[in-house]
Amino acid sequence: MLKPYLILASSLLLFCLSPEVSAQGEADFSKAIEVTAGHEELDIKNNRLLLTDNVIVKQGTLQIKADQLEAIRGQEGEEADTFIAEGQPATYQQQLADGSMIRAQADRITYFQTRQRLELTGNAEIAQGSSRSSGEIITYDLAEQKVSASGEGSENNRVTTIFKPRKKSESDNDTNNEGGN
Repeated sequence: MLKPYLILASSLLLFCLSPEVSAQGEADFSKAIEVTAGHEELDIKNNRLLLTDNVIVKQGTLQIKADQLEAIRGQEGEEADTFIAEGQPATYQQQLADGSMIRAQADRITYFQTRQRLELTGNAEIAQGSSRSSGEIITYDLAEQKVSASGEGSENNRVTTIFKPRKKSESDNDTNNEGGN
């Protein structure tokens, strides 16, 4: 009698734990990285590419904007693996699996493509939905969807997180009015 329910429960558990459902932006990481800028300077000897003047990095829904970007080739491959974006501020955004957006900004954003990791340093801030965290250093593991913030190096060595209350909708007001009568 319980067997059909166990099969349904295990199927739901597998669905909830599947990488396609849980990993935000997973499809983005299989796409090519496109970088555009007003100026490009390539140092072949040192495997370094410097882009300046309105730099935009795109990989699927992932987007980084900066004043300048340094792309460094990984030691194993021929393609750039580390991208260091600097700006006043440099910005990052990506659409999550649920359709919402995550946004971040800092004086410097380092994107490690292979490790799917962002390091935000200097006036760092990250926001999703109505919540926001800020600090001097924020590390965001894109694959694991984990954020770590530190106030180290800031004036007060503190991190600030703000949770905004959910706005009441008309249906909330109707429900409250019905209970009061």
